[in-house]
Amino acid sequence: MSKRQEIRARRQKEKQQKKLMTLGLIVVGAGLIMAAIIYSGSQVNEQFASRYMAQDNAMGDPDAPIKVVEYSDFKCGHCGNFAFETEPKLEEEYIKTGKVYFVSRSVGALLSNPESVLATEAAYCAGEQNMYWEMHDIIYSNQTAPFTGSAMNKWAKTIGADLDAFKACMNANTHVERANQDEADAKAAGISGTPSFVISYMVDGEEVEQLLPGNYPYQSFREIFEEALAAAE
Repeated sequence: MSKRQEIRARRQKEKQQKKLMTLGLIVVGAGLIMAAIIYSGSQVNEQFASRYMAQDNAMGDPDAPIKVVEYSDFKCGHCGNFAFETEPKLEEEYIKTGKVYFVSRSVGALLSNPESVLATEAAYCAGEQNMYWEMHDIIYSNQTAPFTGSAMNKWAKTIGADLDAFKACMNANTHVERANQDEADAKAAGISGTPSFVISYMVDGEEVEQLLPGNYPYQSFREIFEEALAAAE
């Protein structure tokens, strides 16, 4: 073999080695990315809490002068923001003090989102164990993850629900009609987006009803509630 042939053979060998190294790095990188995805998907954000005078999907005193019905979607980012930023303030100032009775309902079907409907059923199934709010919270805190039956089971276990009872409720589709009724009532109330709030109270023996569409800041709710309380006196 001539000197030129030796140099050419060596260069070809070096090229092949570089190609193999590049391919190996690509395979390793893809594996690391996949592992990260699997790992992140297996993690559960465990942000959840009980509520004052919780009863199924409601909290507070049923005889409170103001009633608020929230219509939300478990895949709605603004709904999640309300749940963790505004709602705790409302609970502290108005629900725990007996001024507001708060009811949570879900309208995922209104936006043609089957994942949200599954989450609604899961929240209502947890509600049978009076753990609606804990399930409500953990779904919202993991709302970027896929909503599947196995995910709902995992989250129900995380909040401490009786898993056998929860699974039986889900497998029987116990609350499908209830979820459908949420959607029907939302449409009847003129709701077209989430979150939306129907606020009602009595003035001189007549019910006053107000629709508040959107994730309004806490101060907006406070102003409405204070006006309602003053008018109801």
